[in-house]
Amino acid sequence: MKRKIGFFIGIFVGFLYTDWLFHTQHVHAFEMTATTTVERLGALAFGGAGTILFFIICRKVFSLSFFHGVLAASGFFASFDIVVFHWFFRLHRLTYGPEADIIEPILVVAGIILLVYALRKERSLTFHTE
Repeated sequence: MKRKIGFFIGIFVGFLYTDWLFHTQHVHAFEMTATTTVERLGALAFGGAGTILFFIICRKVFSLSFFHGVLAASGFFASFDIVVFHWFFRLHRLTYGPEADIIEPILVVAGIILLVYALRKERSLTFHTE
């Protein structure tokens, strides 16, 4: 039971983190605005590095179930959000440049991989401990 609670808390934290990271509109870091393709890709790379650092911290500091929850939420959010809100409803894009047409499908696939990986690892972990 304790493992399941950690997993669901991890999902909650993962949703909060990815929503904050991917939907902080009109943010200007150090009074700079990303206007060129290189600047937008740099901003995305910075966000990706921050996400990987967040995953590493979650893995080192919290339980394995919590970490799996964070991965599952991040994967679900990345793939679902991009397909539904970016493509279907066209409410916003990852960036407002042509690079979004390449990066968004990659993130959808990566999100599905993260979600499936986390659910499988958590399921096998649960079966081995019961």
